[in-house]
Amino acid sequence: MQLIIESVAETQKTSLAAVADFTDNYLLIVERMAQLHIEVSRTAFEQSAELALLYLQGGLSADKMGLWNTGLQSGIEQF
Repeated sequence: MQLIIESVAETQKTSLAAVADFTDNYLLIVERMAQLHIEVSRTAFEQSAELALLYLQGGLSADKMGLWNTGLQSGIEQF
């Protein structure tokens, strides 16, 4: 009887160790995926902000040139 109890206890100990290892590895994977998601989101935000800034600067430059050309054509400088 004692041999059976010891065998069951050893089996449970081995199973718990396997579950603990699996859980640790799973948590590491989830943590890494979260880090990658944050990095990808940050990169996408930075790139979209840079593009918006370029478009904004380009649009303002085009507007200034348009106003300058209109002012010169009418003979009155407008800004």
